Amino acid sequence: MSTTYEIMRFSKPSKKELKMLDYFSEYDSFRVVDSDGDDTSEYIRLFRTDDKLFSNLVGSRFAQRIELPEIVTDYKTLYKDLGFDEEAIYNNRIYPIHSNGLHADYTDGVNEKRINCSELDNYKIKVTVSCVAIKMETLWNSDEVCFYPNRERIKKYIPDLTEYRFAPVNNGILARAEIPFLIFERNKGKCFIEKH
Repeated sequence: MSTTYEIMRFSKPSKKELKMLDYFSEYDSFRVVDSDGDDTSEYIRLFRTDDKLFSNLVGSRFAQRIELPEIVTDYKTLYKDLGFDEEAIYNNRIYPIHSNGLHADYTDGVNEKRINCSELDNYKIKVTVSCVAIKMETLWNSDEVCFYPNRERIKKYIPDLTEYRFAPVNNGILARAEIPFLIFERNKGKCFIEKH
């Protein structure tokens, strides 16, 4: 299987740029605009401070620590209202088995319960997330492949992608990436995303 690389320039967001962040999302990126209000090639991504996959970013000089609200589903209350056994809820034995946009089905391995998807909004709650914001700009992408900072999501939707990580640029990896030499020199010591 081939390896793809995306080389990023990282920097710390300014206070003005942080003002546009009003919610936490692992999947969304927030486009940075210039003084005229036009989009730039830079964007801000958010990472949980307790996510070990990104621990080298959280402690870096590029990261700005903030707290933001996140809207999540209160599954414990949902499962309780659906009538599942409290022991199954406590032991995390309940999982989704089907959803078609109209209704969602859940099971504990024995019982199956259904709820209309429109009713799931009643179980949305707001929680505070401790995270870091990092301003990023793509300098070079070997395959123009999108990435998602969630290992389980990757395994489910892109099973061939076995690993990804943030790592400092070094000459050995850059040589394998076959990127023009000037990009190596101009961005020595910056960061990139490596995918296998």
